[in-house]
Amino acid sequence: MSCRNRDEISRLALSSEEVAKVLEKLGPEDLLDPSDYQLARHQAEAFERAAFEKLGPADPDLVEIEQNVPMRDGHQHPIRITKPAHAPLGGSPLVICFHGGGFISGTVYNVAPYARGLAKLFGAVVVAPTYCLAPEYPFPRGVNDAWDVVQWIAGNASQLSATPSKGFILSGGSAGANFVCVLAELAKTERLRPPLTGLWSCIPVLFTEDQASRNTIPERHRNLWFSRQQIEKTPILNMQTARKLHEYYNADVQSPLWSPFNAASAFEGLPPCFIQVCGRDFMRDDGLLYELMLREHGTKTRLNVYPGLPHCFWTLIPYHEASKKFMTDIALGFAWLLNKEVDVAEAAKVMLFPSVEGGDG
Repeated sequence: MSCRNRDEISRLALSSEEVAKVLEKLGPEDLLDPSDYQLARHQAEAFERAAFEKLGPADPDLVEIEQNVPMRDGHQHPIRITKPAHAPLGGSPLVICFHGGGFISGTVYNVAPYARGLAKLFGAVVVAPTYCLAPEYPFPRGVNDAWDVVQWIAGNASQLSATPSKGFILSGGSAGANFVCVLAELAKTERLRPPLTGLWSCIPVLFTEDQASRNTIPERHRNLWFSRQQIEKTPILNMQTARKLHEYYNADVQSPLWSPFNAASAFEGLPPCFIQVCGRDFMRDDGLLYELMLREHGTKTRLNVYPGLPHCFWTLIPYHEASKKFMTDIALGFAWLLNKEVDVAEAAKVMLFPSVEGGDG
């Protein structure tokens, strides 16, 4: 779907009566509070570990391994690799999936529910990298780490049992989606080899409230960027929280390492991009504008929007039908990126986010 005007976009924030009742049940413990970033990091990472443990052991037809990857400064970062025990005929697509966490938290376990599903459905090798976190390591350390690991993975694809000619997809959620949008431009200008064939940008953050950041939006589209004013308070992640996270990350909002809207020759010559956006998310219009700019510049896009639902809703209400649809949509989006067919019933079976105690379900 694509939204053509401000009124259509505004209505995306409206929750149905049934969804509103579900969201009302979320308590203060379900709202990220980064005022103490170390506590917030501990809580977020404990949730990720609990979700991973709830998944249980991987199926026997999958292999999961961890190893370290060197960065430009000699630092070592762990990556987690999920892949089929036996590569499919013709080889395995390669997927890099960056975790979210507001640039201050996140582990290799963050993307495990997606990694296992994609490995099973498409025979993909899914690599979950890590990167240095703010505020100890502010911008641009995290995104530089991300670029280092992308280059390492591209150069070591065969060692990872991947065949990038079957597909090489850069993906991530929230803060990780910011990296996807930024690194897609860098991969283009630096001529990454093998080249990327697809992008998955899930609920990306690409702007801040700073006037300098707003000025990077093309003037003809600025009236379409208003979600931060419309959605000040919302479950899970609100504007007050976002301001603190941006303070920790301390990005140069005019740098191409912060947003593709700052890059030269942006949006054109990119591989197809699958984008997911939440209607009741203050970051909503970042993703909508990104998709619009890609389309205007001739890049193929696939956009899924979830009206009335907040940032990362599927992680806290995974039992809800909207969350199940969101996870199935990931599989359908990757099928589109890989030019493959996928059985919807099978996708719904393997693309599941586990219910974790502390979430409302």
